[in-house]
Amino acid sequence: MLDKIQAKKLVPLVNNPEVWDHLKEHLLGLKNLELQALAVATSELEMFRSQGKVNLLVRLEQLPDEVKEALEREE
Repeated sequence: MLDKIQAKKLVPLVNNPEVWDHLKEHLLGLKNLELQALAVATSELEMFRSQGKVNLLVRLEQLPDEVKEALEREE
């Protein structure tokens, strides 16, 4: 979970549409490559690693929502 201090540091990244859109496009490309690797994985280890990478990329795509939530949360 993101705390307010970390969220404040990430605001310039997620609130800059030009920068965020380019980063999101890159994350989407990486996710697609990893989904292809997952589809052809030949061992459980490869499958688990690919699933973990996809999970991380999805969480990064959701970063603006996490930052917003952290800033709105009362602590």
